[in-house]
Amino acid sequence: MRPHLRLERAKSILERRLFLKAVGLGLAAPVAFKLAKSATAAPTGAPKRFLVMYLPHGVAMEHWNPAMGGDGTDPTNFALDMTGESSLGPLEPYKKWVNVYQGFSYADLGGTHEGIVNILSGANTLDTTTPRITLEHVIAKGLGVQPLIVGACAHQVYEFDLHGMLFWDGSAAVEPQKDPSAVFDKLFGGQTTSTPTQSADDQLRSAMLDLTTAELNDLKTSVASLTNEQTKLQSHLDAIAALKAGGSMSGANTASCTAQTLPSVEAVRKASAGQVLNSSHSNDYFYQEENFRAIFQAQLDLVAKALICNAAQVIGLMPMYATCEFDFSFIGGSLGGCSGWGHHGGLSHTSYQQSPSAMYNSPITVDNALEAPRATFGRAQRWFIDQLTTSVISLLATTPDPAASDGSMVLDNTIIYLTSEIADSQDHTRISEVLSPQLPSYLPMVSVGGGGGGLVSGQVITLPIPKQGASSPVDRPATDLYLTLAKAMGVTATFPGTTGTVTGVLA
Repeated sequence: MRPHLRLERAKSILERRLFLKAVGLGLAAPVAFKLAKSATAAPTGAPKRFLVMYLPHGVAMEHWNPAMGGDGTDPTNFALDMTGESSLGPLEPYKKWVNVYQGFSYADLGGTHEGIVNILSGANTLDTTTPRITLEHVIAKGLGVQPLIVGACAHQVYEFDLHGMLFWDGSAAVEPQKDPSAVFDKLFGGQTTSTPTQSADDQLRSAMLDLTTAELNDLKTSVASLTNEQTKLQSHLDAIAALKAGGSMSGANTASCTAQTLPSVEAVRKASAGQVLNSSHSNDYFYQEENFRAIFQAQLDLVAKALICNAAQVIGLMPMYATCEFDFSFIGGSLGGCSGWGHHGGLSHTSYQQSPSAMYNSPITVDNALEAPRATFGRAQRWFIDQLTTSVISLLATTPDPAASDGSMVLDNTIIYLTSEIADSQDHTRISEVLSPQLPSYLPMVSVGGGGGGLVSGQVITLPIPKQGASSPVDRPATDLYLTLAKAMGVTATFPGTTGTVTGVLA
């Protein structure tokens, strides 16, 4: 018993010294107590984060499908920027974190864009009243956190109807928060009545972020002189020092997790202030087409800050609603073979055209479709992914995780999932199939990030794709992938119609 008593006494002395040091640096007594306790605690792993972003109206497969290198059998040998308008091209520099999934299906009940109401849940219904729960809420529930659901023009201005009901909490559809300034205030504005509950570790990190670099170094020296063991406090101090030395977002030091402003969010706050809505909400700033890009940018900046700072561990992001007809002429270039600049009817409804060399018995490849007719739609979908990559992925990939002690980046501990309500934009199905002539069409399903070591990334997961009209389709339910992603996040989950986790995806 004596060695144990000596150890406890030494631990108590160490904690008291660190408590007095913390109080001397100006930390409040409760936080100083947490700091002292962390000086004798073993370091823990970083929390995992999850983001799902919706891509409206499907894709042009000839501008989406990765180009496989070599003989095509190595799933890790692929390129994402294979055409001038490759929609996944912005992800090429981050390819080691990217998985592209082929050969899955949603419940195909006859609807097209209306299927947005069941794509993330696997529910076998297109109505808007049957309770269901979607992927992000399942993961959030498993982690014991509340998901953050945000959007940019995420439903029609006059009604939250089936064209916007993407996220479900187990009982009803969840309307995305349209105002990024309201979300910023809730997460970072210090409003104790609305700020999400923080763990003791989060509270400690937040308090230490307010210390100067000199004060942090003073603490690091004190800890090093008092113990030779790696502790939770040392992990916190190392991570915060790296975070403070990091870069910035959109011209502001938004990598810092203290309550600073985001320029894009403040611009939206100012532009939307004082509006008076009419009964139909037709003058709502947050659903006007001319404001869409500013709102989307603000939400992206907010998402990046929330993930880096672990202010929101699970997030759903919905830019635009199904069938949204916003004018996309801002992407520039020629209209090409598209009938107009409206994202839904003008761009996404453009049909593919077969290459002169394509035959009914050609090899199955996107080369059987000409690139030019749908290049503009490919560029439009690339715009969404470029915004996500520039404002979120690039930052997560280069920001040391403030909660990690192993030198990992935030993206190493995050999974970003990207999907749409249909596969090929003109085909309008929610299954994977080989179109005539020999053109593969599959649901756009992509993950980016390592999931805290739970996900094997940097590969194309290719499952068999049946011929169009096949009587016995073999594509797997999307819920198998959801089951896999949830497990990578450390969550035990159930989804309708699953057959098991996807081979080769879980670490």
